[in-house]
Amino acid sequence: MRILNFKNILILSFSLIIAISLTGCGAANNEAVTSVNGSSPSNEEQPQLIKVGTSAVIKNVSFLDDAGKLTGYDVEVVREIDRRLPQYEFEFETMDFPNLFLSLEAQKIDFIAMHLEQNEERRTKYLFNKEFYDSSELLVAVNESNTSIHSIDDLKGKTVIVPPSTSSAALVEKYNKDHQNAIKVIYGDYTNAVNQLKSGRVDATVIDSGLAKSLNRDANAQLKLIGENLHTESGVYFAFRQKDGSVFSNAVDEALKAMKEDGTLTKLAEQWLKRDYQ
Repeated sequence: MRILNFKNILILSFSLIIAISLTGCGAANNEAVTSVNGSSPSNEEQPQLIKVGTSAVIKNVSFLDDAGKLTGYDVEVVREIDRRLPQYEFEFETMDFPNLFLSLEAQKIDFIAMHLEQNEERRTKYLFNKEFYDSSELLVAVNESNTSIHSIDDLKGKTVIVPPSTSSAALVEKYNKDHQNAIKVIYGDYTNAVNQLKSGRVDATVIDSGLAKSLNRDANAQLKLIGENLHTESGVYFAFRQKDGSVFSNAVDEALKAMKEDGTLTKLAEQWLKRDYQ
């Protein structure tokens, strides 16, 4: 039998301590690598940042309140969708309306929330989600004192103001194309349109009926709606890029469906538009 002396016992004990220490360090290092690589079950993915373009210019739709906060129907609908899609984090970017589409094409924003109607030209360039979140009715509007204009055909030889790059502008431009430029068209937002209609510098505008009623109620716009609905598209949608927006637009649609089913969309419409979204 071999008898270990005190010196040998010390050497063996010291070697054992080193081996245990190295094993522990290796386990700790492996755990750290797992955490950095994201393979740990407790490591949650960060939500994808989505930039939403809007124009803070339409009362009750997208505007800055007295405290300077961006709000309105479109804005709050988007915020509710954001709450229902934890895989995304929404961030608003405000800009002039014509720049919304340019920014979407340049990938500076990911979708547009600005009470958009579809038309043939827009569908060739952009992807729209399938679930509408408001109804749209485009009508000719004049100042309430006007008694000579009763339909779009009465605008021949008259001056009409419409916001650029909108469905209203596209509708008047198409009418002019079919009627030898019978209407003089100038461009300006609806605040400008209301002021010019009151002063008599222009004769009419083309506007969504719900927006006109909101302007009459909240800004004493004195608009009178006339004639029949000129818009063949009845819904309001969000616009995305065609090549990379389908997955995200489908997620937005699922959230909108749930909001319709549980009554949230109706509550938001009644709060901001004073009517249902349908």
